[in-house]
Amino acid sequence: MIISHVNAEPFHQLAYRTSGPKGKAVRCLLPFHMANSATLPDTCSAIVCVSDLQGRELGPRNRLLGEVVADELIRMVRSRQIPAVEQVLLAGDMFDYEDCHKRGGSGEVLPVWESFCRSFPTVAGVLGNHDILEKSQRLPKNGTLLDSAVRKIGSFTIGGVSGIIGDPKRLQRKSEGDFLCCVEAVIAKRPDILLLHQGPDDPSTGRRGEALVRKALEDRYRGLTVFGHAHWEWPFLISLGAGQAINVDARVVVITPATCK
Repeated sequence: MIISHVNAEPFHQLAYRTSGPKGKAVRCLLPFHMANSATLPDTCSAIVCVSDLQGRELGPRNRLLGEVVADELIRMVRSRQIPAVEQVLLAGDMFDYEDCHKRGGSGEVLPVWESFCRSFPTVAGVLGNHDILEKSQRLPKNGTLLDSAVRKIGSFTIGGVSGIIGDPKRLQRKSEGDFLCCVEAVIAKRPDILLLHQGPDDPSTGRRGEALVRKALEDRYRGLTVFGHAHWEWPFLISLGAGQAINVDARVVVITPATCK
C-alpha cells in the first residue's frame, strides 16, 4: 500500500494524561490526522494506524489511552466524521501506569487489543518494548499479533516484527542480527504493509531510528512500513527506496481511499 497524501494539521485532538518527569503526570493532546491512499478499495472504508499510546484517560475510569481511542473512533464513524473503519494497525507500546508515576512503564496491554477488536472488523499489530501480552491466546479471533510473520488480514497482506533491537534477556528485545533477519524474512514475502515498533531513521533530517532497518527497507521493500518508538514531528511520512514509511508514534492516522471525500 502507498499513501498519496497526509494532512499536516490534525482534524481532531484528544486530551489525555501521561507519565511525565519527576513522577508527575502531564496532560497532552493526541492528534488525529487524515491520509489518502490510491491503493485502497473505493469503498470509503478506512484503515487506522496508531503507536505509542502511552497514557491514561482523563476522568475516574482511568482506562488506558488505547481503549479511549477505540471509543473515540467509533464515535467519529457514527457521526460521519470518518468513514467506517475496516482495519486497525497497532505498532506497539500501549501501556502506562495507573497513576502515571514513571515514564517508560511496562505492563499488560490486552485491554487495548480487546477494545479495538470489539469495535472494528480486523486488528493486526506488533508489540513494543513496553508491552506485555501474557494472555495472547485470549485475543479475539479478529485480532492478529505479528512477530516475524505475514498474514492475509482483511484487504491486505500484512507482515510484522515485534520489539526492538537490544538485549534479548530484556522485555521485547532481539539481538541486532536476529531483528534484522526477522525484518528481511518478512519483507522477502512482499507484504502490502509492514508493521514494526522500531523503524528506520531519517538521516536527511537527523531524526532518530535504526539505520540498519532503513537500509533493509530501502534495498528490498516496496510497500508501506508503519512504525513508532521514536517520535517525529512533521513530516512523518517519508519515501524509502520504492516504498514508504510512516511514523505514527503518539498519533492516530486515518487512511481513506483517494476518492473518498
